Amino acid sequence: MSPSRTDDQPDTNLLYRSLHDQSPDLVVYAKGPYLWLDDGRKVRLILISHIDPLNIDFQILDACAGAAVASIGHGDQRVIAAVTKQMTQLSYHHTSRLTNRAAEALAHKLIGHRPGGLSHAIFLSSGSEANESAIKLARQYWVEVGEPERVHIISRNGSYHGNSIGCVSLTGIPSRRKHFLPLLMPHTSQISPCYSYRYQKDGESDAEYSERCAAELEREILRVGEGRVAAFYAETIVGASAGNIVPAPGYFQAIRRVCDKYGVLLVLDEVMCGMGRTGKMHCWEWEGVTPDIQTIGKGLNGGYQALSAVLISEKVIAGLRNGSGSFANGQTFQCHPAAAAAGLAVQTIFESDNVIENCAKRGKELTAALEKAVGNHPNVGEIRGRGLFQSIEFVADRKTKSTFPVNLPLSNMLNDTIFERGALVYSGFGKGTADGVRGDHILLSPPLNITSEQVDEMVYAVKAGIENVFSRPEVVEAAALAEPWVL
Repeated sequence: MSPSRTDDQPDTNLLYRSLHDQSPDLVVYAKGPYLWLDDGRKVRLILISHIDPLNIDFQILDACAGAAVASIGHGDQRVIAAVTKQMTQLSYHHTSRLTNRAAEALAHKLIGHRPGGLSHAIFLSSGSEANESAIKLARQYWVEVGEPERVHIISRNGSYHGNSIGCVSLTGIPSRRKHFLPLLMPHTSQISPCYSYRYQKDGESDAEYSERCAAELEREILRVGEGRVAAFYAETIVGASAGNIVPAPGYFQAIRRVCDKYGVLLVLDEVMCGMGRTGKMHCWEWEGVTPDIQTIGKGLNGGYQALSAVLISEKVIAGLRNGSGSFANGQTFQCHPAAAAAGLAVQTIFESDNVIENCAKRGKELTAALEKAVGNHPNVGEIRGRGLFQSIEFVADRKTKSTFPVNLPLSNMLNDTIFERGALVYSGFGKGTADGVRGDHILLSPPLNITSEQVDEMVYAVKAGIENVFSRPEVVEAAALAEPWVL
């Protein structure tokens, strides 16, 4: 539905994500986990039995927090006041010789206690900037310690690391790479993801599968050349590109052993899965490993300002300190005072309101509710994730795990239908779940402070949307033409 416009308004001058799809709905207000639209519609919402039907403006439960961003919901006056105060005192400065209290305080709150040996932070403005900086940092570290031949970075198929050329070079999604292939960094390669639902063999234990994945990394390191690989780059839980793929137990421990054996830095991309999203502050806390470099963003300051960060281990800092003594990566909006003030306020609220603890509780409720509502649906292949970071992968046939035809926009159909029932889910990638081309999923990543009642609302809308879409004749027909899945 196009935003409402008066006759004298011109067509939009914004380049939307698609030039062919309909214009996006216009959001005019947001509060807590809800969004309000202004497009002239009035609807009667009957979401769950204990909510009375009311004629109201179209209200949407933000069941994806934008893109796992709005970690404490919208319109929190405590954050707005903190940003306003900072703006009245200091709105901007360059970091060539100046610093600010908000950035210093946020860094201290995040890593002053040295989690996993992380000791320093750089604050930037987007996940892509953070990952691009981490790529440069991994390279410069090896130059500083006298191993400049380490130029290669290994990542994984099915991964997503951002929109810059360096980030796209590491991203393992064909549709995100195809236009830019001649521009991509040459010293990169991808190995298989740790994707148990699709790639773990029958009868293969978690430990055996984890070791098989780690052995593939070791073979790739040896193929590139021992002493030439700078880093292994991975999302701790794969996010939007393949739908919350949780690593097999022991996977990252096996990966860490291989990295240590060959002196390779472990870089964990937690832009989407970090900052409390899984029920722990850092997603790597579930895995029994710590990274050499970590990237964060999105929920770090809940979207109240643009903010991301690179968290750096003392090992890497020592390499720079004993070398040139600097990192060649200054950016205009680095350590932006207002963005840092928003981050500090949000992280303070995490503590005062027990936000991460709430996420862990509501996450268990969400898993149970989804399993009850759609777990036995014939087109639901797997419900997976941790905390309030979960996805549903869809299949044409549960037994064969066959995928729907590539030309069926199944995820978009589900997104639209669930939206009509009052919840906004994430299907920014949607297609390509299984292998980068085939497969479909939707992702749920609501604000971390939602209530049990709002979990029920979300699941009600998801269930209703799934039942509607998979009963449509064109979807039933597509299932009959499904492409078989072969391991």
